[in-house]
Amino acid sequence: MSIGSKSGGLALMHIYVGTFTDGFMGGAPSEGLYIFDFDGDALRAKPVGIARDVFSPSYLALDAAGRRLYAAERQLDIDDRTTGAISAWSIAADGGLAPLWKIASGGANCAHISVAPDGRSLAVANPLGPTVALCRLGADGRPDGPLRIARHEGRGARPRQAEPWPHSAYFDRDGARLLACDLALDRIFVYRTDARGMGLPPGPQPFAQVHSGAGARHMAWSRDGATAYVANELDSTLSVFAYDGESGSLICKQTLLSVADEAQAEGNQPAEIMVSPDGRHLYVSNRGADCISVLAIDAVTGRLAHASQALVHGRVPRNICLSPDGRFAFVANQLSGQIGLYRVDGASGTLAYAGVLCEVPNPSCIVLFDSGFG
Repeated sequence: MSIGSKSGGLALMHIYVGTFTDGFMGGAPSEGLYIFDFDGDALRAKPVGIARDVFSPSYLALDAAGRRLYAAERQLDIDDRTTGAISAWSIAADGGLAPLWKIASGGANCAHISVAPDGRSLAVANPLGPTVALCRLGADGRPDGPLRIARHEGRGARPRQAEPWPHSAYFDRDGARLLACDLALDRIFVYRTDARGMGLPPGPQPFAQVHSGAGARHMAWSRDGATAYVANELDSTLSVFAYDGESGSLICKQTLLSVADEAQAEGNQPAEIMVSPDGRHLYVSNRGADCISVLAIDAVTGRLAHASQALVHGRVPRNICLSPDGRFAFVANQLSGQIGLYRVDGASGTLAYAGVLCEVPNPSCIVLFDSGFG
């Protein structure tokens, strides 16, 4: 039987929670990758399993078909901190997980993973590589050939930016390019994914720049793929870029605070950034201010305007995830060890706190598998 499987009927939704098993940032060490069933009518989560053969699976990604879950693990095994890992799991009809494979990630401290739109490639960011790596997948879903790797070089303006720090990597809408945020270099690198050979070559515009010392961390796409939103960790700002899918070019058209005012921005670090399923709102988790910012997206220009904020009722909201129908938001409060649940107002995007959904030690990422949520 797969991890977390049940003999009874299907739950409305399955929740997978990535964590830090090493007690990162002083949080309680976790046991692995946690699995819950979520009942949207009763607003309850039932724990159904833990995948334990993982080492700080701090970021997760689901393929579009809902058949596989992928994890970025900070180390390959308990004794080897010199490389991170990419692991894959098959998802059963009841949401249970069964391990498929695990490989080295091409650098240490693997921090982020994403899946290409066609499901045939994975991308990871290794801050201690410092590398970005592309993993091709065969028809059987297994790695097809060695990783294609790009290594970052240079430094930024702040003491924390003394070495490159690739923090995340995302495929564009067509999967033809890979965009990687480097927190230390204040850049979004643009790589071609369709090149022959074993490299990961830069695009015609090899990178776009956020302002000095901003610390580009994570990114989100607009629904049409024509706008990229970047969360800058080190100065609590957001950068809005127009993206040309044909040329792979990025032009910055707006910069604004990730929180409502300058007083909140002092010492604040935005973490996750997500566009709502209907494309009308952007959500940002803020560590320090410990709140979720809700920003309205202009339907024509893609520019942002602050709409509302919601307290997380916990400490250090590292991740936020919305249900596929946009009715619920889930927040991983890392240092208070809990997943907070919110109802989402469809018109305004406002979040209404519904309480602690479940407790998880050192949660870092939330992924939802919709098995009939309605």
